[in-house]
Amino acid sequence: MDNLTEYLNDDKKYAADPLLKMCLAHYQFEAIHPFSDGNGRTGRILNLLYLVHKGLLSQPVLYLSKYIIVNKDDYYYNLSAVTQRQSWKPWIMYMLDAVEKTAELTSQLIDRILTQMEATLAYAKPRIKWYTKEMNELLFSQPYIKPKVIGDLLGISSRTTLTKYFSELVKEKILNPIKDGKELYYINEDLVKILGK
Repeated sequence: MDNLTEYLNDDKKYAADPLLKMCLAHYQFEAIHPFSDGNGRTGRILNLLYLVHKGLLSQPVLYLSKYIIVNKDDYYYNLSAVTQRQSWKPWIMYMLDAVEKTAELTSQLIDRILTQMEATLAYAKPRIKWYTKEMNELLFSQPYIKPKVIGDLLGISSRTTLTKYFSELVKEKILNPIKDGKELYYINEDLVKILGK
């Protein structure tokens, strides 16, 4: 582990493109296998954190796990080929392909979310007098929301007022109420549909 952290952090001694270093470090982490469980997940998280640390991502938003899970046989084949035959090129190409394909999918996902956000704002603003751009962004920050979160944004603590506001959002089909025991959540179905694709 010391050698791995030195390799990742010492760009003078180990000068290489950050994407290439990520590929090599991921293999090394998986080969070390430091934990009894969760090495794959941890390794994929480390990939993202390293790319953020190197400034290639502003946030750890690439979901490499999906690509690796879908292409699991290739992942293990290429991983073991490095161990058995020092066959680095196919491993590096596999990992770079994972980053490229995941980046493309993430970019498309963000574009769809932004398009839906604009459409929802254009639809809601003339129908709900208190609806703002900040409110719209809040409703697209996660798939579900509780009244308290909107109350905090608007500076409203009155349950009656919040109930009225949420009734308007439900009436205009911007949110959909879901009850889970005593808890009441409001789902942004448009966002859920995009994230589910």
